[in-house]
Amino acid sequence: MFGILLMNIAAFALVFPAYYNPTIDGGSTGINLATYEVVTVLFEGTMRGIFSLLFGAGIVLLTSRMEEGGAGLLTAEIHVRRMMWLLLFGFIHWTLMLWIGEILFAYAICGLLLFAPRKLPASKQLIIAGLILSVALFMANQDYQATKASEVAYQSVENSLVKGATPTAQQQSVIDEWKTHQAHASISEQDAEGQRMIRTLPYWEAVKAQFPLAYDYQWATSPRWLLLDIVPFMLIGMAFLKLGLLNAAAKTSTYLAMLVLGYGVGVPLGMYEVGLTVAGDFSAVSIAEADRTYQISRLAMVIGHLGLLLLIIKSGILAPLQRAFAAAGKMALTNYLMQSVICVTLFYGFGFALFGAFERYELYYIVGAICIVQLIWSVLWLKAFRFGPFEWLWRSLTYWKLQPLRLRGDGQTQG
Repeated sequence: MFGILLMNIAAFALVFPAYYNPTIDGGSTGINLATYEVVTVLFEGTMRGIFSLLFGAGIVLLTSRMEEGGAGLLTAEIHVRRMMWLLLFGFIHWTLMLWIGEILFAYAICGLLLFAPRKLPASKQLIIAGLILSVALFMANQDYQATKASEVAYQSVENSLVKGATPTAQQQSVIDEWKTHQAHASISEQDAEGQRMIRTLPYWEAVKAQFPLAYDYQWATSPRWLLLDIVPFMLIGMAFLKLGLLNAAAKTSTYLAMLVLGYGVGVPLGMYEVGLTVAGDFSAVSIAEADRTYQISRLAMVIGHLGLLLLIIKSGILAPLQRAFAAAGKMALTNYLMQSVICVTLFYGFGFALFGAFERYELYYIVGAICIVQLIWSVLWLKAFRFGPFEWLWRSLTYWKLQPLRLRGDGQTQG
């Protein structure tokens, strides 16, 4: 959750595509470029990957406990109800709460899809995940080849046109195709100014103005993204839970191997990918070329991060800090949504209007401050309450019954 904010802060505080292209906004030289490179290599896609992995594991945990308790067919009803409410939360998040890149909406759809395969053996879940990721790699390579071919065709048309001449219909088609590829890597100054303008509007005007952008992101690109990005990592999470890897019960050597192999592959490959985009000045071709190995580096880094985190948990060397993170994790939905509330308040005109006021590297001071506040408030909240506010709401809506919230002085639930 905190790692996701580490990535999302750039899209909150800067023009949205600056998330993956620092030349658009926030600074792309010196410390700003170095910040982009380090954050991208270590965290791009990996925090979303871990979140997806844990979400998949959560589906298995919840449904298994219900079935063991004799819920029977009610398990499916509760699961579907739970995902449908999450779908609504996600819709509200990307419309009324103004976070274009929100993921609850997508997670709910994937959660509905993965109810059936949750009971497959871990080996089959890993095989399916591997096949999906292989398709993603193939499609990324196809995208690269198409982008490269489009650039060559465009340059040919540009070289053949007499200055000031009107292109033929076929030539215009080539030009338009190249502009489409460019749009995936950059943004026109006119569109960038449009995004900046939205950040200056009163709340309801900003909601209406930003809706087309959010709709396009959440729907136009979501089917492919859902299947190739989120689903495989949810399946991996289900499998890792069944293999006993997520509760720090495996051997220390297992987690050490995950750390060494994950980082051994992920860090060099991530550096290679970032090197391609920087050397190519973040062109459409260089970004597409780097994307060819993205799922490999991403998966490797997720495994490396898990190995490191589970080694720390298994050792108990940071037990007090672990308890604070556990409290924040127990309130993950509340904290995720509140991060959006905080960032929208900070960066939109109806709040503190700080959009574009910070260079990229300065944004991570804000991330650190938000994380510290949320760690403290999560611990304090859970001393008095059983769930976070949105977790309580989600649970109450799922079971069609108000759930007990407040704790008694002895730590037991009231009501």
